[in-house]
Amino acid sequence: FGPETGGAGFLTAIALLLMVGACGKSAQIPLYVWLPDAMEGPTPVSALIHAATMVTAGVYMVARSHVIFERAPSALTVVAIIGALTAFFAATIGIAQTDIKKVLAYSTISQLGYMFLACGVAAFSAGIFHLMTHAFFKGLLFLAAGSVIHAVGGEQDMRRMGGLRKKIPVTFWTMTVATIAIAGIPPFAGFFSKDEILWRAYQTSWIFWLVGLITAFITSFYMFRLLFMTFFGQYRGDAETHGHGHGGIHESPWVMLGDLVILAALSIVGGWAGVPGSLGGGNHFDKFLRPVFRSSTPVLNAEHAQAGETAPAEKETEGEEPKTGHGTELMFTGISVGAGLLGLFLAWLFYLRSPEMPGLMAAKFHGLYHALADKYWVDELYSWIFVKPLIAISGIVFWRGIDQGVIDATLDGSADTARDVSDNLRHMQSGNLRSYAGWVAVGAMVVIIYMVWVGLRTP
Repeated sequence: FGPETGGAGFLTAIALLLMVGACGKSAQIPLYVWLPDAMEGPTPVSALIHAATMVTAGVYMVARSHVIFERAPSALTVVAIIGALTAFFAATIGIAQTDIKKVLAYSTISQLGYMFLACGVAAFSAGIFHLMTHAFFKGLLFLAAGSVIHAVGGEQDMRRMGGLRKKIPVTFWTMTVATIAIAGIPPFAGFFSKDEILWRAYQTSWIFWLVGLITAFITSFYMFRLLFMTFFGQYRGDAETHGHGHGGIHESPWVMLGDLVILAALSIVGGWAGVPGSLGGGNHFDKFLRPVFRSSTPVLNAEHAQAGETAPAEKETEGEEPKTGHGTELMFTGISVGAGLLGLFLAWLFYLRSPEMPGLMAAKFHGLYHALADKYWVDELYSWIFVKPLIAISGIVFWRGIDQGVIDATLDGSADTARDVSDNLRHMQSGNLRSYAGWVAVGAMVVIIYMVWVGLRTP
């Protein structure tokens, strides 16, 4: 990346274009609307490609391209802003969804926003750490949701569930573990990765930290809302769903439950590889990735030395313990845990202690509720701005102009020409013997004249 590349502006353009691709791949604002629709597929598929592998490819790409993004601070800021907005935006939508898989879909978008926020504040190892822990508890949540749907005969509406914890206890306890993990409550895996992201975000900007903290509270609320609506209270489904031809609501076979138990164990201990120094750990995951994210340090030092500047690696590099004392970090850790516990308490208050309260709140704030339930009408907006105009233009230009005006006209014209030629040739076959004899005589005369003419020209 020398002067021939055009300098920082060129690198910023590269980084921003890479981020556009990452937004589409990892469902970030404004290219996130495909992911909830993709959740219509089977839950094992969602657990694999929509929680642990495919959708996280954008995060991985940004982290692996850190050499470019470190040289483009403006692009890093854009990454952090998009990540923070996506995390908060998707979390608010999850509050009002009633389809169990849609809740998990918007939860996935929100957690991906967390990962981009980490990359945007140059905490690349924290983003990859959250990518790993997210694979554990989100994969478990999707598979557990599939077990619930299997138990109730295909029903996905949480309003038609309830009271399932005694009928499917293994599914209940494993899903509880995943819910606690995603809520960021210690000592589960999600606590360590989420807390590291929030701490690094605070070191960059308190605004990023505040948005991340509010998102953590909302995440805890809607995930415990899912847990309480699904497993507590009275069963709210109809008799057909209760029976569904398999002897009533029943636990899944162990060929399905075995995966849940394994992922539940990883959702508990998976974060212990990144225990921070403020909690007495060595953050071994960060040390493991430190050589990867310091690979560009010598080059950066040389470039900035030529410019008479201090290289970012000389200030505070990825993997170093922050210069702020552990006491401050512990205080912010306590605040983030408190946000998760507050979300748990409000979910318990609304959906267990006073189950009539959500309906009253929805009626009182009906405008806000419908905005959340209808996903801020983004799908309708995209349909009005992009889909309908594209269909109209395609109908005029491609259907009428090209398909009918060019392709069909060419084919129809060829057919008409072939028909006219065949009609003219058909008239020669009239069935009249005298006509045939006349044509034979004419042909013979032409042949004779040609042969005589050739003979006269031959010396």
